[in-house]
Amino acid sequence: MDYRELWFKNNESDHGWYTCAKCGKKIRKADVDIDHIVPQKYGGEDKLYNLQCLCKHCNRSKQASLKDTAPDLFKTNSQRAVKAVKKSVASAKASVVKSVKKAAKSAVKSVAKKITGKKK
Repeated sequence: MDYRELWFKNNESDHGWYTCAKCGKKIRKADVDIDHIVPQKYGGEDKLYNLQCLCKHCNRSKQASLKDTAPDLFKTNSQRAVKAVKKSVASAKASVVKSVKKAAKSAVKSVAKKITGKKK
């Protein structure tokens, strides 16, 4: 999988629109440039942590500059970390809800047995 496919696989669109990480402009997938935050010229990898969505203008303006590398890495990866934590919390919440429902169902059955005197 190339780096462009990797980025799109891990970043959902807003009804087919993406947002430039530099200027905030809304752009369609065909017009998106996937930028290497640390340019490949300086050893930047095709890994998700090093990729960001830019409009063509911002990507051409940046070229192989290292000027905003640290803030871009922080911004891109902190957003990804927040999404991962939210996903993890939602998953844990679903697991807790399932466990609570199971325990409640068991408790109701137990009380019902005591009330009716049945051993089922």
